[in-house]
Amino acid sequence: MKRENKHSPFTNVPNRAEVISYTKGTQCPCCTADNFCVDLNDTPASAWNTSASHVFAASFRDAHPGCDRSLKTIFDAWVVHFNYLRQVYAKQQMVAREEQARLYNRCLRMAHHHSGSYPSAVSVVQQLGLTGMSSDESEHDVRHGERIYHITRKTWRSAAVTDALHVLDKLHLRMRYQEQWNATAGAWPHLRTLSSQVSNRKPLSGLPKNFYAQDYISSLTLEGLDDLLLQEDMPLDIPQAIAV
Repeated sequence: MKRENKHSPFTNVPNRAEVISYTKGTQCPCCTADNFCVDLNDTPASAWNTSASHVFAASFRDAHPGCDRSLKTIFDAWVVHFNYLRQVYAKQQMVAREEQARLYNRCLRMAHHHSGSYPSAVSVVQQLGLTGMSSDESEHDVRHGERIYHITRKTWRSAAVTDALHVLDKLHLRMRYQEQWNATAGAWPHLRTLSSQVSNRKPLSGLPKNFYAQDYISSLTLEGLDDLLLQEDMPLDIPQAIAV
């Protein structure tokens, strides 16, 4: 499933739209052996996962021609493993939600702290809400045992909004280091790195138009634009006095 190790996040889970589209017209396999993809948000008996189980069983037999197990035995063994993967995925999602809440609360705290010099920051964070934050997928560094947090990208979100959140992130680090790079007491800030992983969560609706990437808006149909419920732009400029 293209994971580097057992701690790596699952990066190719189909989104809800893909699953619904497949369920409406199940005339071909949902995936291939080379691009194996299972819906870890649903049961093994779903249309998508049943198809994926057949793909796995057939590809396993092809890869191991000497295997004397029947396709049904291989199929059933995969279903058992799939249920284990669902448990792992559920735990990863729970941790990701906790990290997302931590990030939101931290950004909001920094926005309030700097509201005098950066008055629009509070509104930006509150408009996005918890679900508008980029989630951090944690993964162990297998060489040093340290935990690294990979920031998933929201392709629908504008660069200006992302820049505003990055400023709040850096302001947090500046405060932690007492503005002189002397670390305060407590746990060291964890390592967050940009990831190539794209979030497959549905974009938020009802945000100011300039919160959305122009490329994303241009890609939508008229119906999609209506569903987005675009609101009037709001200030996103970062004051020079606090640019870091």
